[in-house]
Amino acid sequence: MQQLDDLLSVGLFSEEVAEDIDGMPEIQPPTGMSVEDCLRISRNHIHRALQNPSLVPRMNPQNRWEWNERFPALSQFFGAYLNQRCLDFHASPEEAVDDYRDESDPDDVRQSVGEITELLTVVASDQELERATDALGIEVLPPQDLTLRRWLEAVRTRLGSGSGR
Repeated sequence: MQQLDDLLSVGLFSEEVAEDIDGMPEIQPPTGMSVEDCLRISRNHIHRALQNPSLVPRMNPQNRWEWNERFPALSQFFGAYLNQRCLDFHASPEEAVDDYRDESDPDDVRQSVGEITELLTVVASDQELERATDALGIEVLPPQDLTLRRWLEAVRTRLGSGSGR
């Protein structure tokens, strides 16, 4: 906040900040407003959000990049072990899960367990869960007797048990 306040106090076209401003993207303010007006409005919204984070609505990711940023361990795990070539290297997806658990750093495995819990918590519908896991790199189907949600719960349990490295 202080940097934004300092910037607004000296002005965007001041020599003091010219070097810092050069690398920033150009802002096209609405008609009748200046860039500084837009920054002041943004500053006030940012300040309120920092004072009371509950005011900011929590949204689920909307695209592949956002899902991967929100769930980096799952992106790595799913993309590396549960991809389309999973069965070329493992007898079953369960064996792939065991290999990930046994070959990976225990902290990475724990992070994956936590991210599965978070994913199952934040994604309400089965359709959204399918979109999320697709974005995160799962390319194998769960066993026919399990829904994707139940299978991920079983994967989480399987990762939480066993030896680790």
